[in-house]
Amino acid sequence: MLIFGFFLGGIAAALATGVYDMIAQFGYPGPGDGPVGQLAYFFGVVGPVEEGAKFAVAWAVLFRSRWFDEPIDGLVYAAAVAIGFASLENALYAPHVNWPSQLARATTTPLTHSVFSALWGFGSGRALLVEKRPIRRALWLALPLAAAAAAHGAYDAAVVTLAKPWVASLLVLAVWAFVIDYARRVVKQRAD
Repeated sequence: MLIFGFFLGGIAAALATGVYDMIAQFGYPGPGDGPVGQLAYFFGVVGPVEEGAKFAVAWAVLFRSRWFDEPIDGLVYAAAVAIGFASLENALYAPHVNWPSQLARATTTPLTHSVFSALWGFGSGRALLVEKRPIRRALWLALPLAAAAAAHGAYDAAVVTLAKPWVASLLVLAVWAFVIDYARRVVKQRAD
């Protein structure tokens, strides 16, 4: 299922590319040069589109499988999808950037995509396998997905708009620390 999740991540990247193309046809071609336009694009388009595409393929296939039976599985499958997404995204970017940029992307994007997707992965695991009340289930699906989209948008804004990769690195480190701590708690709760 993890290998299948990786390939689903590639499908999610292709899906996101299609959404970007569709948005461009409606007259919104990209972030532009100004900081306000860039922030709007990263928070309103990039984060929601990319995290939404990854979530959609995980939800449609992996989260409905019989192997999705532990709350931690949300993290595991989200990470597999995210790494597949980052791999195809890097392959699509490669012809358009120089080799140092290719190397930087190849080493950072699988981690960043995995860390952000872990947020909705945890939420999905809790929503689908722990929560019984419909409103709480919906919140455990929606809020972590929104948090992942916001973190993703903030990361891109730090790298591009602020031109401060160290801020983006601190963001990833903070979310990563949260993910590790939360994963430990989920596994411990399950063991008790």
